[in-house]
Amino acid sequence: MKVRKASIKRPKFFLPYFISAILLLILSAGAAVIYVMPKYYEYEYDLETDMYSREEELFTSFKERLSEEELTISEINYQRSELIKHYCETGQRCEVEIAGNVENRIKLDSSRTAILIYYQKAPDDEYDIRFLRLADNKYLKYFDTPEIKAKAYYENTSFPATYERDSIIAFTCSKYYADFENGLFIPLEAEIVNWHGDGTGIIVKIDAENTEGFTYVEENSALIPYTQATIAGHEAKDVEGDIEWHTEENGNLYHAFEFKMSPMKEIHFYDNFKYKIDFAIVLICCGAFIFAFIPATIIYNTRKRRYEIFEYRRKTVDAMAHDLKTPMAAISAYAENLSNNIATDKKEYYAGKIEDKVAQMNKMVNDILEFSKSENSSAVIKKEEIDIADVIENIISDNDHLIAERGLKINFGKKSVKVKTDINLFRMAVANLINNAILYSKEGTSIDITCDEKDLIIINISEDISDEVSDLKNPFVKGSASRGKGGTGLGLAIANNNLAMLGFKLDIQKDNDKFIATVKLK
Repeated sequence: MKVRKASIKRPKFFLPYFISAILLLILSAGAAVIYVMPKYYEYEYDLETDMYSREEELFTSFKERLSEEELTISEINYQRSELIKHYCETGQRCEVEIAGNVENRIKLDSSRTAILIYYQKAPDDEYDIRFLRLADNKYLKYFDTPEIKAKAYYENTSFPATYERDSIIAFTCSKYYADFENGLFIPLEAEIVNWHGDGTGIIVKIDAENTEGFTYVEENSALIPYTQATIAGHEAKDVEGDIEWHTEENGNLYHAFEFKMSPMKEIHFYDNFKYKIDFAIVLICCGAFIFAFIPATIIYNTRKRRYEIFEYRRKTVDAMAHDLKTPMAAISAYAENLSNNIATDKKEYYAGKIEDKVAQMNKMVNDILEFSKSENSSAVIKKEEIDIADVIENIISDNDHLIAERGLKINFGKKSVKVKTDINLFRMAVANLINNAILYSKEGTSIDITCDEKDLIIINISEDISDEVSDLKNPFVKGSASRGKGGTGLGLAIANNNLAMLGFKLDIQKDNDKFIATVKLK
């Protein structure tokens, strides 16, 4: 079975970015869950403990009041207010049936009504607290206005924002009718308590009806010096859900009672911390997608670099094979002619051609070796002060025969420019640039060479220049007019690598038919 080797493909940024984002989301979500779960369990435990504690407090309140032999209307109204308060704090609706030494069974619930607390002066100059209930719920319509409801408040609790709670309207009652025997009252004038501290108060005036049997009471009188009242509870139509009976038995109770209670309206963990959780989710998502750029960029650049190296190696090998194949094919053909005694009068010609091709291949191998050296950034550099003008003159002198053969003219105004660099690497780089200009210039044209403290510039007129001149600095890349001229395509690559090692920069440009090579010395 043949195993096909996977090729290296051009990398894409989106895939590593998407994977990085997903992994960061998973890690962030996991960390968030690890952080939140203890708080969630703590919240559930506190909620369960608080529910149990509140129910126990309510039962204890009834036990204490119902342990007395006499059960007054005021105490019954107080227990009703406890049920309403419990409902406002927990959302749990309660109904209680009380039996004992009273003529009829008494039913109490947490439905909406008003409870008035008044302080009655006792003979010992102390004050007894008494409770009255609203005589008729039709009077609640005077309080059910948007202005008054806006001032309603929630009872403060030791464990806030745990239950769904209804608001309470608090007011003082300066004038009202009272039926102390039956524990009822009809408000005449009330002032809404300003819990929001906005500096305004609302006076409510009520048209009382059926006041027969009631006593008119005015606040600050000798009988009632102070009153306070609240409106709270649930509407009868809101009763829903399963309700269970709870029976409390105690031998010390004079009055037996049974509780009928709906579940508490607890606020679940998410609903309680909804805005914080939603904000955290948005923050985690945004953070994951933003920070995913970091690993994605690293992975993409690594894969891109590997792909570029792969492509560079592939193209280099292809170019080397192509350039070596041509002279080798020619050598093979000439050798075959010699061995078969074809055109014996051309033996010297064939031998000369073989020598030329061998020399061409030798030059190519030498250039490859030089290029390999130029890519070795760890090469030892020995810097010394040199005169660039002397280097250029020596290179021009070495190429006099080729310059004359192609009818070229070198324009170089000698100007002494000294730099501290490695003479061998620098001379090889400049030689490759000048040789490139000589080899690929139009015959009979001029090559202009100028040099100052900043730049060394070589300009020649080329027969044909590729539009992508920057690619010519890559190995084995040739312009279309370069084919067949004996070049290896390594000259500019070697020059570029050598100059980079020396701290210089090679810039090549095209301006119509001009080829401009600039060495940035500073």
